[in-house]
Amino acid sequence: MRTLTHAEFMEMRRFPALDGLRAFAAVIVVVFHFGGAEWKWLSGWVGVYLFFVLSGFLITTLLLREQDTKGRISLKNFYIRRVFRIMPPYFVIFFFIMAFFYLRGDFFTIRYPETLKYYLPFMNEFLPAGMAGAPNDYFSGSWTLGIEQKFYLVWPALMVVAGVAAARRRVYIALGAMAVLIALIPLTGGWYTAYSMSALYTSSVHYVVLLVGALLAIVMNSKRLYAFVQPLTHPLVAPVSIIAFVVLHVNMETLWHSTGNAVVLLLGYAVLTAALIVSLMNRNPATWVLSTAPMRFVGDRSYSLYLFQGIAGFMVASMLPRFQVYGTLTAVVVTLVSLLLADIVFRWVEHPAIELGRRIIARRSQKAQAPVNPPHKEVPPVPVNA
Repeated sequence: MRTLTHAEFMEMRRFPALDGLRAFAAVIVVVFHFGGAEWKWLSGWVGVYLFFVLSGFLITTLLLREQDTKGRISLKNFYIRRVFRIMPPYFVIFFFIMAFFYLRGDFFTIRYPETLKYYLPFMNEFLPAGMAGAPNDYFSGSWTLGIEQKFYLVWPALMVVAGVAAARRRVYIALGAMAVLIALIPLTGGWYTAYSMSALYTSSVHYVVLLVGALLAIVMNSKRLYAFVQPLTHPLVAPVSIIAFVVLHVNMETLWHSTGNAVVLLLGYAVLTAALIVSLMNRNPATWVLSTAPMRFVGDRSYSLYLFQGIAGFMVASMLPRFQVYGTLTAVVVTLVSLLLADIVFRWVEHPAIELGRRIIARRSQKAQAPVNPPHKEVPPVPVNA
C-alpha cells in the first residue's frame, strides 16, 4: 500500500493496463455506432479522445526514454517505426473495403479520384461531409488517423529541438504548443459550441488533447516533476481519480448537449484521462481488470478493430437483416466480427510489419558509427501501440 516510485516507473518495460484501456476505448466507439439509443449513456464517441491522450503519452514516453538511454532522439528511426506500425494495416483495410464493394458490383459508388486524394496522404479529416458512398461511409472513422499522423510528423521534431534539456523546457514547449493550438480553434472550425459536429474533425483542439498526454509523459519522465503526480499512484488515492474519470465519462453525452463550451469539456476529459493513466501505473483493482489477457488481446488489436467497424457493420447487416436495427445484440456481433477481422490483420500484416520495421532499425544501428559519448545503460523502450 504505497505509491509507485519514479525509479519503478522508469523500469517498467510495458504498461499492461493501458492495453486494456485501449481495448475499452475501441469497443465503446463500436457500441456508440451500433448500440443504439440504449447505450447513449456510455458516451462511446469519447473513445477517440482516450486514444488521443494515450497516443500522446506513449509516443512521448518512447521518445524520452530513447533520449535518456541513447543520448538523442533519432527521427529517422521514429518515422520508420510509425510507417511500419500505422500504414500496412491502414492500407490493407482501406483497399479491402474498396475491393469488397468493387466485387459487389458497386464500382460507381466508389469515387476513386475524390476518395484517394484524401485517404492516401492521410488527409481524412478534410473529407467533405457530403461525399457519401463507399468507402467513405465505412472508413470515415479513420479521420483520427489523419490527426495522429500530423501529430507524429511535428511533435517528435519539436522534441529534438528541445534537445537533452531540463524537463522544464519541454514543459514550456508543450504548453506553448497547446496555447497556440487553442488560439487557432476559432480558425480551424470555430468549434466552441457543443452543437457544431460538422466542424469537429478539422478543429485544432484534437492536437491539444494529444499534447495533454505528451505533457503527462514529460512530467512522469522527470524525477522532480514526477512528485506532483506520484500521489495518484497510491492504491487508496487511485480509486478517486478512477471514479472521477468514470463519472465524467458517463455524463459526457449529457454535458455535450448542454455545455456552452465543448472545448473546455474535452480538455477537462483529457486531464482526467491523464490522471487515470497515472493511477493505472500501480497495482489496484482497475489495473488488474485492464491487464487481464482478454483485455490485452483486444487492446493489441484495437487499431484494426477500430478501422474495421464500418465494413463489419455493413457485412453483418447484409447477411442478417435483423442487425440493420441498432441495439445491444448488433453492437456485440459487429464487435466480434471486427475483432475477428482485426485478428487476421494483426497476425498476418500488423505484427510482421512491426517486426520488419524493428529489423530495419537494427540494421541501421549496426551500420551507424560508434557514439562519441560513453554508451548509456540500455533500458528497453516502452512498446508503443498508439
